Amino acid sequence: MFTLEEKQYMLKLLAKEKRSNWFGLKKTPAVHPKLTEKLEQMVRNELVNKKHL
Repeated sequence: MFTLEEKQYMLKLLAKEKRSNWFGLKKTPAVHPKLTEKLEQMVRNELVNKKHL
């Protein structure tokens, strides 16, 4: 399992990859949006749960 900081770092890397692909006109892999959404959801859940615990 990843920590909150690791998840946030992976999201930054994915965003950077998307930007670099945009300028290089490369296509991002099909899994990219799914992975980004899952990581965002995991971060949101962890932040909400952290407040309640």
